[in-house]
Amino acid sequence: MNNPSNLDVLVMNAKQLNRDALTALYDNYLPHVFRYIFYQVNNRAVAEDLTSETFLKMLTAIPDFREGGESFYPWLLRIAKNTTLDYLRSKSKQPYVLLDDGIEELIFDRRNKADLEYAVIMDLDTEEVKKAVSKLTAEQQQVLLLKFTMGLSNAEAGKVLDKTKGSIKSLQVRALASLKRLLVKQYRSDERVEPVFNIGMKEPIKKA
Repeated sequence: MNNPSNLDVLVMNAKQLNRDALTALYDNYLPHVFRYIFYQVNNRAVAEDLTSETFLKMLTAIPDFREGGESFYPWLLRIAKNTTLDYLRSKSKQPYVLLDDGIEELIFDRRNKADLEYAVIMDLDTEEVKKAVSKLTAEQQQVLLLKFTMGLSNAEAGKVLDKTKGSIKSLQVRALASLKRLLVKQYRSDERVEPVFNIGMKEPIKKA
């Protein structure tokens, strides 16, 4: 699907409900849709059901799809997003939002890897990171998920969330800043009794 012209043809044929084109789109995008949903529900059986529901909705809606092939994937993820959110609302649940390990590299500026805060984030385990992510706004969580786990561009993420590229960029900046602040606060709270780091601190002055 890397060739835009081939994808345009495939989507055009799928709009005519061509079985081969629909099968090709399903086979290509099934793993991505499942991954996107699973990272929000943290349950394989539920993710499989919601993935099937997403593709059934795609089958119903694709004859009315009016954009080029490059827009198909964000459009499909938008269906998956709405399907997942409907499920979560019905169960009064919050999204799981698991992010790839590489997210740590983006939370702190690479030029400051020696500072205390970078040392903090490298000591945090996955559960602590997930706990901090859960405190972000729903839109911030979606932006991090779409950008850093699903690999979408700002423009593609904007199509999923119905926002401009500029809005996505702003949400990303605010999300990373908030996540950094939450993680450092969380770490310092856990280590309040006995600090782990004494970077740059002088020895205490002894009384005579």
